[in-house]
Formats: sequence, C-alpha cells, structure tokens
Amino acid sequence: MSAAMTCHTCRNAIVIVLASLFGLSQCLRAQSTTAPTPPSEVLKAYLRIYLGSGRNSPPDTTTRATAVVVKLGDGKTEETIVYISGQDWCGSGGCTMLVLEPVGTSFKVLGRVTIVQLPIAVLPSTHNGYPDIGVGVGGGGIQPGYEAVLSFNGKKYPGNPSVSPARKSAHVRGRVLIAGTEGSVALYD
Repeated sequence: MSAAMTCHTCRNAIVIVLASLFGLSQCLRAQSTTAPTPPSEVLKAYLRIYLGSGRNSPPDTTTRATAVVVKLGDGKTEETIVYISGQDWCGSGGCTMLVLEPVGTSFKVLGRVTIVQLPIAVLPSTHNGYPDIGVGVGGGGIQPGYEAVLSFNGKKYPGNPSVSPARKSAHVRGRVLIAGTEGSVALYD
C-alpha cells in the first residue's frame, strides 16, 4: 500500500471518528447515500484554474476532489458538489466545499463554503430554485458538532456553515452525497 493510499485511508478513518464524536453518524445511517463520481477532465481542469487563481505559490499537490452531480427539480438542470481536501483546503474545522453549476464547458460558482465537515447531503427543501444542502459543523472549537443547512439566496450559498445565514438543524434528513473521501481524486498528479 502506498504512503498516499495509507494517508487517504487514515483520513477516511478520521472522518468516521469525527462524525461519531460530533453525533453525525446517526444521521448518516438514517439517510440514503449517493456514490461520488470521479470528476471529469473538464471539471478537474476548471478546479485547477479556479483553486490556483490569485496564488503566488505552487499548487498544493495534496489537493484532492470528491464530486457528485445533482439533478435539480426540473430534471434537466444540475449542480456539482465538490469536496476539496488537502493541506491548503482543510483546517481543524473542516475542508472546502464548492457548489458549481455547469455553463457550457465551464462552471459558475454558486457557493464556496469553508469549514465543511462530512457528510454532505442534499435536502428535500429548496430556496430560489436550488436545493438546500446539509453539512456537518464541528472542530475548530465548536463543541458539540451539529448539522447546518445552507440555502441558496438567489446569488450564492453561504460561505461559512457556522454563522448566519446558515442555520442549525436538529436533524437534517436528505440524501447523503459525500460521506467520505474514498472517491476522491488527486488534482495534481
């Protein structure tokens, strides 16, 4: 087993332990789960450019992406939820999540959310035509952890699940999109 694979396996174990500590595993078991799909080459190229813009340093070679495409209510429109992990994208409170809408051969950013703990779920409720998203919040001094609901305000999703307009939820019921990072791929090979 390679060192990268061992580290990846350790991260998955840490996610499960954190979910247990923060009380998120019970919710996770109660929901259906969607399997992540490997990001397309178009999405990977977009992420490399988007995540690298404004940086004066080389790319973080530990960056990994876990992605799920979600069909919206009309069955035609979709958004892509991407969980970005790696040294530059994670801290004690969690990692970065992007909510992207395909536009031709590119993407429009509907949300860049920091300190996201897994699991990430799409909820049955909607705001301004987009589904609410449930994420874990914990670590970084937040004890005990909880689940937050992120709603689209007509322009974007909230950037931080631990402050308003994101809101706490006693129990988020939805379809889990990303439960762990086992489906992640390296952005920089």
